[in-house]
Amino acid sequence: MTTTPNAELEQAWKERCRTGNLSKAILGLGTIRVLGKSGDAALQFPRISSLASLGELEPDEQYAVQVAQRVIEQAREQQRSVFSGNPGETPQRVTTFDPAAESLTIVARVAGG
Repeated sequence: MTTTPNAELEQAWKERCRTGNLSKAILGLGTIRVLGKSGDAALQFPRISSLASLGELEPDEQYAVQVAQRVIEQAREQQRSVFSGNPGETPQRVTTFDPAAESLTIVARVAGG
């Protein structure tokens, strides 16, 4: 059984999160929480000042940013609301991925009225 490059990048990213061995361009770890019927799923991503900093990251860190960006894009396509809420701030609704955010929350789509 062979592993895909993405599986290797994902494993390397998980190990990097565990050890805290992050590139200098990384501000810290951010978290995307996906609220759903089966509980909250959390995804960690490297916080960077802007997507222009992507080239300064290691391949697994770039992969983690791209995964987080896709998760936010998919939420938008599914018409789910996304909120950015850093500690001490009032959560703000966002429509695009903010790579510097400490916390992003995707809430379940509200139906009916």
